[in-house]
Amino acid sequence: MVGLSGGAHLYAAGLPPAQEIVRDMSTMPTAAPTSADACLSIVHSLMCHRQGGESEGFSKRAIESLVKKLKEKRDELDSLITAITTNGAHPSKCVTIQRTLDGRLQVAGRKGFPHVIYARIWRWPDLHKNELKHVKYCQFAFDLKCDSVCVNPYHYERVVSPGIGSMDIDGNEIGTIQHHPSMGGYGGMAMHQQVPEPPQMGSMFPPPPGSGPRPIPKMEPSEQSRNSNGGASWMSGQS
Repeated sequence: MVGLSGGAHLYAAGLPPAQEIVRDMSTMPTAAPTSADACLSIVHSLMCHRQGGESEGFSKRAIESLVKKLKEKRDELDSLITAITTNGAHPSKCVTIQRTLDGRLQVAGRKGFPHVIYARIWRWPDLHKNELKHVKYCQFAFDLKCDSVCVNPYHYERVVSPGIGSMDIDGNEIGTIQHHPSMGGYGGMAMHQQVPEPPQMGSMFPPPPGSGPRPIPKMEPSEQSRNSNGGASWMSGQS
């Protein structure tokens, strides 16, 4: 008995503690569900991949509604599970639901475009409704107006609409100023005062107010004859 008890003690000593077993099990990767699993298991797995754009309650209601609609189309449900659990790393098929009359889906009292709702849940939490563009191989994209709508979030790409940047606004303002019909008033005077004209020869002293340009003095014929006579008398006096 002693030997047995001792052997049992030695065997038990070789086992890892229970805490380590639980920790190792928690770090093991969990296998993705399939369409054959229960809806609750599929919803729980897909909820682990949501991006937080919607509340937990709304996301759960939206995912539950989608999984129930796809239960009869197992190939599409498997495509959804593959796309979400692999973050789009593997190619997936279209995941379709019936298009409503107004094109919107109602979940928990809220209405929205179905492809936008699920793209916000699983890819872009801050997505706007006009920022999605379907990939070329999507056969049932929302914009194609088919009877069925693809809600596979990895069949769409986000295209952010360019806003009016500061350069555009500044350019418009500058263009308005440049095409202004007149620059009169004090603004025009200030512009002319910034570029003074260089002084000209012969005009170092400005003319009095109200007068025109200062004329160059000319010799009259009488003055020329008088000067010539004066010179002649001066010559005769010396002689």
